[in-house]
Amino acid sequence: MKYRQHIIWLICIFVTSQLLAGNGTSGFEFLRTDFSARSSAMGGAFVAMRGDINGVFHNPAGLAYTSERQLSLNYMSYLLDINGGQAGYTQRLPNLGQISAAILYFDYGAFDETDEFAQKTGRSYGANDIAIAVSYADVLEQYFSYGVSLKFINSKIDAWTASALAFDFGLLYEAPFEQDLFFGISLLNVGAALSAFVDTKESLPLSLRIGFAKKLAHLPLEFNASLNDLNIREDSIWDRLKKFSIGGEFTLSQMLRLRLGYDNDLHQGLDTGKGAGFAGVSLGFGLLWQVYRFDYSFSSFGDLGATHRFGFFGSL
Repeated sequence: MKYRQHIIWLICIFVTSQLLAGNGTSGFEFLRTDFSARSSAMGGAFVAMRGDINGVFHNPAGLAYTSERQLSLNYMSYLLDINGGQAGYTQRLPNLGQISAAILYFDYGAFDETDEFAQKTGRSYGANDIAIAVSYADVLEQYFSYGVSLKFINSKIDAWTASALAFDFGLLYEAPFEQDLFFGISLLNVGAALSAFVDTKESLPLSLRIGFAKKLAHLPLEFNASLNDLNIREDSIWDRLKKFSIGGEFTLSQMLRLRLGYDNDLHQGLDTGKGAGFAGVSLGFGLLWQVYRFDYSFSSFGDLGATHRFGFFGSL
């Protein structure tokens, strides 16, 4: 249908314009954080994954491969006693498509207030971020699916707040020439700030990602790879290609999934010149019982420590 072709062209125009424009530093950086235990265990290489509500913040088009109702809950123990969580729900509307609602929450804990002489005043304050998303996904044409999310974002430090509105766009292509091969592309956080902490409204962390997923024919493994933040201008094409992540999910039994991943951009970002150790390496597992799944992931930040994520997923 013509309106679906227009959707493809619109998303392609967005992708091309943002790739050429480039993007530097921004606010609302928590939107880059992966809260899902399943996807983080695979290094965040989740752009071409399908049928899991946890992938809505990577590529909303993956929801088009979901026919049942799904509920997910994730908890993240981050660095420096920072904690966060993600919750999502999705269901199919007859003759319309798949809709979902999801929320992200990031809590930085409590801080002691000091005066201009760095003396404690006896007062403490908190800081947190929140993002609420509603999404829609459906089949576009043969072999294609698409998804769109609208997000309201709010950050708070003590009594000061900043807010923003953003869209996520995604496409998935199921290759007709190779079984179980999928390609994905997503453009995340397209929008603008509505209000600022003080005077200057910060930009959003725009991110263009492309990737693929392949279930291997003779091994119980689904391999995933993605190139991330391709919209950010670099000195060379090679520098852009260094921003990759890879991951895999092994089906060891009907009840057990083993996951491994690696984020090269994170590894290089934590390299102080003396090496970054295992920074960027992640692993985890999923335990399936009936229609439920319990997930865990460990992600290394080298000398800074590690993050742990716990997830619950249910098909209702």
